[in-house]
Amino acid sequence: MQQTHDTGVNFSTAWRRTQLETLQRMVNEHRHELLQALYQDLGKHRTEAACTELIIVENEIEYFLKHLSSLTAVRQVPTPAVLLPAFSSVTHRPLSAPACLVIGPSNYPVSLSLQPTIGSLAAGNPTVLKPSELCLHVSRLLQRLVAQYFDPSALVVVQGGVAETTALLKEPWGLVFFTGSERVGKLVAAAAAQTLSPVILELGGKCPCYVDETAPADIKAVANRIIWAKLLNAGQTCAAIDTLIVHVSLVDKLVPELVATLRQQFGVDPAVGELGRIVDPGHAARHVALIQEVERAAAVVDSPTKMIVGGSATCDARSGYVCPTIVLNPPADCRLATEEIFGPILPIRTVASRAQAIQVMRDMPGTPLCLYVFTKSAAVFDEIKQKCPSASAMRNDALVHLASLEFPFGGLGTSGYGGYHGKHSFESFSHQHLSMYRPCAPGIDLCMARYHPFGNFKGPYLVEPAVRLPSVPVLHCKAWMLLLTVAGALRYVPAGQELVKIAATALASVLERSAAFLREGA
Repeated sequence: MQQTHDTGVNFSTAWRRTQLETLQRMVNEHRHELLQALYQDLGKHRTEAACTELIIVENEIEYFLKHLSSLTAVRQVPTPAVLLPAFSSVTHRPLSAPACLVIGPSNYPVSLSLQPTIGSLAAGNPTVLKPSELCLHVSRLLQRLVAQYFDPSALVVVQGGVAETTALLKEPWGLVFFTGSERVGKLVAAAAAQTLSPVILELGGKCPCYVDETAPADIKAVANRIIWAKLLNAGQTCAAIDTLIVHVSLVDKLVPELVATLRQQFGVDPAVGELGRIVDPGHAARHVALIQEVERAAAVVDSPTKMIVGGSATCDARSGYVCPTIVLNPPADCRLATEEIFGPILPIRTVASRAQAIQVMRDMPGTPLCLYVFTKSAAVFDEIKQKCPSASAMRNDALVHLASLEFPFGGLGTSGYGGYHGKHSFESFSHQHLSMYRPCAPGIDLCMARYHPFGNFKGPYLVEPAVRLPSVPVLHCKAWMLLLTVAGALRYVPAGQELVKIAATALASVLERSAAFLREGA
């Protein structure tokens, strides 16, 4: 991979396009195998896996194939007037050699491993992909397919667990892209700091969902969206609803609808429905323990904690099955309230006012990756967004905003830092290389004014005012030449002079209004 940088072949748009087309062909030709591996590792239904893993990857590749030429084009930028004549430009170039490292997670082992890889390759970086060791079938399949389709100077897959990841992090990288937990993210960032390798951390946290008293009247639709977002991938989504906060006036309407849509979407017995499985028996056992803790609290006489549906009795941690469970008002100090749940357990906290809801959300640990609010009022939504810090927010739905390639998806504070998807992936995996050219000829340097001695006149009255001059916009010569040519031709066309006068008058009017606006703004 170092040789790839040394030859400079990865700077070309052709090299980048070749890698993207190769990855596109790999995914298209092995869809069935990828879907089967996802079912073996996570029990994902075919349609859910296709929509949340493969189609997302395909859309990302298609986006870059369509926009790669414009993304890689040299961008001319304005130059400070004091530096004229000079020509300034910015180019997106690959990051430092030898490569970028992508460390994939276990919850979406295909999409969350390949999406950042796509951005890395599009930006011209040779890439090493380290998929999650918890998804053995997907990991082995990706290693085999990448070795079959790619030259190792462009993309390789490294399998392994903690020891292999630790060894990889001892090397310098152009960028380390990690998706996973806050605990491991801290370790990754600390290790990368030893080699001064930049890091993007895509973490998670406790994402609250608040149903305000001004929620949409269709409570059934609200319940459908909440249960879908909570139980997608068996709750193993970094941006999934962690805790549901409901205004007390809507509890009696919403809770029955939540139970009804749960049974409609996953059946009376979710164990035989389309619900996925927890990726690791140890993780599943943790979820069972979380349920058992609130079951003990609910068993206390006159306890405000109520088990609405589900429970630990039908869970099977060895197979990864955790029964979808809804708990009303769990204790404030229980693990459901203090830890990221990352599974099919939905605690509901009732509040008597919007102010109380805001305080509950502010008191939750960390900064959430997403904040969800169900309300008909844009003003209410804006108020909550302002008072409750989060990396992103959505009104009247949940999770679906992650499908947008226009959003720079990423965390804030404890939910991570750095963003990606679409052009934002390209920017994250690129170095913005600055370039300026100035002719070297007599008289160009302000007649030697930039050089010492400045004295009592040249400095205050020539150099300092010159430095304050604004930047000069980029002059696109072709556009100006076309405009001048058309204007000149109009002089020899009947009524052409009149058209020129009208255009000049209109331009003068625009300039006059702009000047007035700027004066008022000042």
